[in-house]
Amino acid sequence: MRHIVRLEGQDHAAALSGPVNDRQLLLDGAALAASLVRKAGSSAALQVAGTSFGLHIAGTDDRLFVWLDGEVYEVAVLEPLAVHARQAGAATGLEARAPMPGSVVALPVAVGDSVRAGDTLVIIESMKLEVALKATQPGRVAAISCAVGRNFEKDAVLVMLAAEGSA
Repeated sequence: MRHIVRLEGQDHAAALSGPVNDRQLLLDGAALAASLVRKAGSSAALQVAGTSFGLHIAGTDDRLFVWLDGEVYEVAVLEPLAVHARQAGAATGLEARAPMPGSVVALPVAVGDSVRAGDTLVIIESMKLEVALKATQPGRVAAISCAVGRNFEKDAVLVMLAAEGSA
């Protein structure tokens, strides 16, 4: 099955093909030999093109946070209609929503701050994994609906941005 995944803000066409013991990862048209072996809890071993990586996975079926070699990567499995809508300009990207339930660890922005795409808006903790939610586009912090140490539910809007140039 073909999926559209977002990795570090970039969308990629991805699919797994072949029998379980001889899988290929098709990523943006390139075919790579791949296997994923789940271990206890959220641990797994990923082997791609002959190189093995230890990793930890947290999140939901459509939005994952993957710890790999000391770095955390967000991987979102996107709905094709949502991708189409965003490409048509329907989605604004002005909300930082909670990808899973958790608590706020740090809030490095304040209302009125200007941010660039990639700037950290809020750092959350869920299932012992810290994740930085980042701005997907430039803007100004319009509202903050969370506080350090407070809990939130999945999909809660934590930080709202106003587009550049808006009042």
